Amino acid sequence: LVDPSLQLRRRQNCRSTKVVIGHRAVPWDQVPGAEVLSPEVLRAAATCTGEDFQLMLPEESDMQELTDLVDESFQRAIQARMVEDGNPFSGFWNGWVSLSERQMTLGALRKRLKGLLEAPSLRKPRDDEWALGVLLVGPQDGVQDGAGRELVGYFELLLQRPEGLSRRGEMVPYLKNLCVSKAYRGRGLGRKLLEVVEEFSRSSWKGESLYLHTDNDPAAFGLYNSSGYVVRKQEEDGEGMSIYMSKRLI
Repeated sequence: LVDPSLQLRRRQNCRSTKVVIGHRAVPWDQVPGAEVLSPEVLRAAATCTGEDFQLMLPEESDMQELTDLVDESFQRAIQARMVEDGNPFSGFWNGWVSLSERQMTLGALRKRLKGLLEAPSLRKPRDDEWALGVLLVGPQDGVQDGAGRELVGYFELLLQRPEGLSRRGEMVPYLKNLCVSKAYRGRGLGRKLLEVVEEFSRSSWKGESLYLHTDNDPAAFGLYNSSGYVVRKQEEDGEGMSIYMSKRLI
């Protein structure tokens, strides 16, 4: 078990849990492909955003803040690689783990979102080299175009060949990195974002099913399980359990 005092120091050394977009993201209803969003997608988006939030696509200037949110949301995976205080090299090792994990997260986000950053669009991609990333940002509070607004949530949707499918050539909608900032958890926003993803996958990308994977975190698994996702397979490695799930959309 990890010493609670070590966990506290880690949190103190991290940035605020309120991640703020310092630049301008792009409203998702103002990019190519938005003109054919179905009424079902628009209703799900309106339910998710209400009067306070907005769905936006990231720009390069948002990558640092987005990395902070993703790392914050998946700290359990990072902590699995850290050592306790009793080890004389714990400070050095844990600092290196945090830094290296952050750089890997940033690099992976930039790689997957490269096409989106160059040409924002909601249109279905032709291959797995392009991913759609969508931000949920907080209230306006006197600012415009996302500048200075809190980054509340995020998800990625791409086409991928899920493990375990018999038709190996099939590219299907695959959900990654669905997360909500700690400051906004407990409000049902994760489930509302998931509903946006499902409606968008079904009506805009014509997906028959939605695929994803998670770890054995009770909150994440509980969200997907209660939303109708079924387990396809489970794998365990040195960093924990990976649970592969899917749900029929039509």
